[in-house]
Amino acid sequence: MLKLHRHLSESMGGILPVALDLSKVKRVLDVECGAGGWVYDLAWRYPSLHVTGTDSRPELVKEAQALAERAGNATVFEQEIHSLSEQVVPLESFDMVHARCLVSRLSPQEYPSVLASLVRRCRSDGLFVWEEAEFPLTNSTACEQLYQLIQAAMQAAGRTFTPGHALGITAMMSKWLKEAGCQVTLDDAYAIDLSAGMSGHSALLHQTYLMSKQLRPFLLEKGDTTGTELEALYARLRQEMAAAGFRGVAYVRTLVGMAQEGKDLMRS
Repeated sequence: MLKLHRHLSESMGGILPVALDLSKVKRVLDVECGAGGWVYDLAWRYPSLHVTGTDSRPELVKEAQALAERAGNATVFEQEIHSLSEQVVPLESFDMVHARCLVSRLSPQEYPSVLASLVRRCRSDGLFVWEEAEFPLTNSTACEQLYQLIQAAMQAAGRTFTPGHALGITAMMSKWLKEAGCQVTLDDAYAIDLSAGMSGHSALLHQTYLMSKQLRPFLLEKGDTTGTELEALYARLRQEMAAAGFRGVAYVRTLVGMAQEGKDLMRS
């Protein structure tokens, strides 16, 4: 997970958009921080900041806490994103709140209320930095079949963002961020080359391995497949992705919102 985080950050030119002015940022919150890679990297690069991370998975919180201790200016707490404690992450107390790839944690119905809760953690004119990704586009038949299977299972579970084969989360971002009380001040998109021979290829292999383990129970419950069919699909997927002719690209969207209108924290 740390490798995936760092590759995504490198592909986007850094852990934060280069246009951000951090001169008024002192306290930062990173929600669903996973193993703590973003928390550690931000704390290490900006020692004057204090970075707080939260995650709902105890095994990842333990890893993230070890990284935070190494950084010295970071702390990580076990917190459920749907019910953040005001004692741990008080309202209007952070200069910047960061969220990355919440799609695996939230349903479409949960996004608006959760985003509103996160924005309320920002002080007036504070920044909300949010990144989401779509399913990669590839020339692998097995890869495309897997994404279609995932989308069909999500439709069966009522967790889809669009009626088509695309995930569709990025199309909803600006609407939800504005409804949560933010003025969108930056909207960037990144295309990450995942083809064989590119640096993103190994990250995609790791991501697919993790996804195959994490999604197996969900796909067996909601998808039109069996354990035997799923294992055969994963075997073909690994073979096609490892081929020299494999080509793929991932699309990531980053939004920066300002909580309420006021002093512009973006560089002109």
